[in-house]
Amino acid sequence: MSVDSIPDEELLRRAVKGARSNKTPWRGSPRWVAVMETFGLGSTYSAELCRRFDLDPYETVKPS
Repeated sequence: MSVDSIPDEELLRRAVKGARSNKTPWRGSPRWVAVMETFGLGSTYSAELCRRFDLDPYETVKPS
């Protein structure tokens, strides 16, 4: 198995789910902030990307 065999949609889902932010390391950040930093998107697109994969954009994710 190689990375070529993993569909792009699955790679994107994994990246969104695993996104982390260090903006507020003492308390974590909303998922949309982590997605925004990871992909260089604005807040609206970042929240939409979270929802695309059934993730709560406002869920707090721990820092990396």
